[in-house]
Amino acid sequence: MKPGRLNPAAQAGLATLLWGMGLGVLVLGVGGRVAMRLVAEATTGAGGFSLGGTLTVVFLGLVSGAAGGLILLAARTLLRRWPPAPSLAFWLLLLAITLRGLRPLDNLRLILFLPLVAVFGGLLQWRTWRYRRPVS
Repeated sequence: MKPGRLNPAAQAGLATLLWGMGLGVLVLGVGGRVAMRLVAEATTGAGGFSLGGTLTVVFLGLVSGAAGGLILLAARTLLRRWPPAPSLAFWLLLLAITLRGLRPLDNLRLILFLPLVAVFGGLLQWRTWRYRRPVS
């Protein structure tokens, strides 16, 4: 290994984390902000964007995306003996965290937010597929 280069496991971890953060900002942050606006419009008839609110939601998308990347990394590391297990664990945890965070839980929020989580999870798995560790 050359000086200044990360080993393959560290590269995989960093790439998965960065992909999670980037997709979190775009899909969960920006998409979540749009979904929140639609919920406000549908429930109160009013709604708007504020810079502070938007920055908060986009930052939370970044944090949520990082958490999603860490969940995927942990699942791929700890459950690699049975190939479907990492994906199953990743999706179950994403769903559980999403359902826990949607309050109040109603059809409108499910319709608006579950597709965002599905897009985030699907893109994260697709973009980081090459970093999964094969069973040795």
